Amino acid sequence: MEYEKYRQQRVAVIQVADYLARWAVRKFDIDPQTGGIRIPQTFDLYHCVWHLMERRPRNLTAEPVGNLKIWLPARRAEGQMTQKNPAIWNYLSPRRQHVVEKQLRRLFSYEFHMHVEQELLRGVQKTEAVRNYIRLYRLGLDCEDTLLKNLQRHERALREFLGHPKD
Repeated sequence: MEYEKYRQQRVAVIQVADYLARWAVRKFDIDPQTGGIRIPQTFDLYHCVWHLMERRPRNLTAEPVGNLKIWLPARRAEGQMTQKNPAIWNYLSPRRQHVVEKQLRRLFSYEFHMHVEQELLRGVQKTEAVRNYIRLYRLGLDCEDTLLKNLQRHERALREFLGHPKD
């Protein structure tokens, strides 16, 4: 019983954009007992969450509300106790949740743009490449126009960065 309580305390619930929550659930492993995503140590997001963890305020009695559960990291130096025990340091304030959301959006955009570029190199049209990405992560049909617009903005920014004239 005590172990189960500890497992539940290692999860932070945050509110992010729906498509980011769906993407993160499909991208990362899920802890079967808590339902929180397990972020690998090799991702910047892991270290971002580690640095943003803080103690839960004493006057906060309401349960956290959100659409994404994150299994909090527990880093240990060899032979030492954790510096931030996730059972105690298990709170992400709204500002810190916003930082995590920005990191998730950055990871999503990077992977999305790389996927589309690889598809374009294979001769697939842009709209079909976007649809393939949506199907890959089961994001839902409602985000196709949004992702196409995201891709257009990315291409425009890339052209401006490289100094190419507008098309």
